Amino acid sequence: MTDDFIAFAASVLGVPPETLSLETACGDIPEWDSVMHLRLVMETESRYGVSIPLERIPDLRSLADFARIIKSGG
Repeated sequence: MTDDFIAFAASVLGVPPETLSLETACGDIPEWDSVMHLRLVMETESRYGVSIPLERIPDLRSLADFARIIKSGG
């Protein structure tokens, strides 16, 4: 799941997958700004069939946080 999610996140953010890891956080790369953060949330919900509550969105700071949401089912 990790490699698939990294590749997915890279495609959403428009960066090469090798530039990302689960430790990559919002602000670590210029492409991951507030607009891309919301896009990553929406694309994650769509692709992985999870629902991310609005109040949890600010807590999603790294790709690891997104991976945990996916594993828990939202």
